[in-house]
Amino acid sequence: MAFSQVVMFATITATAATLGRTHHVTIDSAAQAAAALRPVAGQFGSAVFALGFIGSGMLAVPVLAGAGSAAMAGLLGHGTGFSNSLREAPVFYGLCAVGTIGGMALSLLGVNPIKLLILVAVVNGVTAGPFLIVTMLISSDRKIMGEHLNGMLARWLGWTTTVLMLIAAVALFATGGVSV
Repeated sequence: MAFSQVVMFATITATAATLGRTHHVTIDSAAQAAAALRPVAGQFGSAVFALGFIGSGMLAVPVLAGAGSAAMAGLLGHGTGFSNSLREAPVFYGLCAVGTIGGMALSLLGVNPIKLLILVAVVNGVTAGPFLIVTMLISSDRKIMGEHLNGMLARWLGWTTTVLMLIAAVALFATGGVSV
């Protein structure tokens, strides 16, 4: 998790530096994102963007489709995971297919992927606080967790993160939020 956060921070910093250099601060399309890389990557800006976009898609799509499908199938009381066969986890595989086909359909219908990414990020950020509250309550309950109860440091870090996420969500709405 720490490594992913370092990579995320580096990405945000590089993006800010690149956009700041070009004074182009609004990105509404993939073409604009690729063009914003020209000062750093030159004529290869579009290729760098395309490789990054494809690479992140190859990493994210299976993980996101699998994680979301596993959570939903698990809530429905069905088998989950790619380690199971289609017969052992038909609901899981069906949900993966629906998610993947749904994402492809949005693309084919002309939905702006940049705006959709922003919308999804905002939804994830706003819902993180309440989900963290539930997670912290469960991980601190001896009846549920038994001997695997969170320790003092984990509780302190978890509740601190929860409070920060809730403050960030409130600040988003208090400042007018993000227009999508």
